[in-house]
Amino acid sequence: MVGVAGFEPATSCSRGRKQSFAAELPDVKTAQADKNDPAELERLLAATPYDVVVDSVPQENTIKGIARHAKGLKHYIHCSSTGGYAPLPFVPADETAPYGGFAEGWMVKRVLDNLAMNLFLETGFPATVLRPCYISGPEMPPLDNLGGRRTDFIADVRAEAELDVVNDGQALLQPVHVKDLARSFLLAAEAPRRSVGQIFNICGERAVTLNRYLELTAGAFGLKARLKHLPLEEMLRKHAGHIHEVGLRFLALHMCFDISKAKERLGYRPVHSVEATIEENARWAAKGN
Repeated sequence: MVGVAGFEPATSCSRGRKQSFAAELPDVKTAQADKNDPAELERLLAATPYDVVVDSVPQENTIKGIARHAKGLKHYIHCSSTGGYAPLPFVPADETAPYGGFAEGWMVKRVLDNLAMNLFLETGFPATVLRPCYISGPEMPPLDNLGGRRTDFIADVRAEAELDVVNDGQALLQPVHVKDLARSFLLAAEAPRRSVGQIFNICGERAVTLNRYLELTAGAFGLKARLKHLPLEEMLRKHAGHIHEVGLRFLALHMCFDISKAKERLGYRPVHSVEATIEENARWAAKGN
């Protein structure tokens, strides 16, 4: 969670377990607290009257706590996910698509998004919901061919191991670079009149097929991906006990989204191409393999 108070430097709040991007943000102050603890959240918000709060991993009690205790708050921005649109009723899916029915995790996100929007409608709580697609880039383990983020995926790619791919590999995937996502938070904060009370899809410029994603991942090392296409149910049987079933079923669905609302209302333009994002993510992950 990040708070901004007037013209003061931003404050990043965490439990202190992860320091991603800390070196790139030397001017950001830090506060160590568990925002899911109501007493700690109240103490944190009472100490400083924040103008803007960015909630990167929202929970029901934190949204309610921020609404209750953040005095003078001008803008609350929370991070959701485009995954809740699956299965997509149309492609590319925009913010009018039904949301939250694929699996339990997405149902929870629907509850959280609705809570933020209902608080806006009922009390004027200045909420904006951003829904990024698959987040990629430094510090983000790449999506693997089985629908997870297994640590040996890039090692398999570099060893030119045969990779099982669900169905025909034509399912669409649309990553967003983590820095483009960060920029979208700033754009929303800078334009409260155009963003408060709104939901925005935040993604890369276009989608690529799963086949193309794996080819680009291998191509980052000058290699050719070796792909073996298998029906979904056969893959589930073959990898039973080694993968998360929901993840593979999710990977088999199209993820392709319309970002025109964010472009028109926020001025959002992805700086990183989808192809460059995939290749950069693969090379970053290779450093740890």
